Amino acid sequence: MVIIGYQGIGKSTLAGVDKFIDLESGNFWYYNNDQIRVRDDHWYKIYCNIAIDLSQQGFNVFVSSHKEVRDTLMKNYPDKTMAIVPSIDLKDAWIDKLEKRYRHSNLTKDYKAWKNAEDRYEDNIKEIIDSIPNTIILDNMNYDLRYI
Repeated sequence: MVIIGYQGIGKSTLAGVDKFIDLESGNFWYYNNDQIRVRDDHWYKIYCNIAIDLSQQGFNVFVSSHKEVRDTLMKNYPDKTMAIVPSIDLKDAWIDKLEKRYRHSNLTKDYKAWKNAEDRYEDNIKEIIDSIPNTIILDNMNYDLRYI
């Protein structure tokens, strides 16, 4: 199964437990010859191919929720792709959770996740729900991702 997970659902926390893998999309950036950080225009195709291959080997693979990733997986692997997102009603609590995560980690990726949620939380959730028919919506903050 390939699981599109909204930021902060616990993908990294669950990675390595049983047969769960968190396939980090941030690994597809590199420095070009001018030492400018770039990402190939087709990075998501490689990323999705890796996710599908790992899934076919029996792993549950958590992936990012980028539009390109969602579209590619729904085109190439729809029966084995699902999404997990928090409900719109959890907006304030979820943004607070992401801010606390950033304050604890001080990682750029966590900062970007927090700020993205501040700016686009409702739009992000609606886009994922609209593009992935098999979506689980978390209705509270107390859940165990292993059993979802």
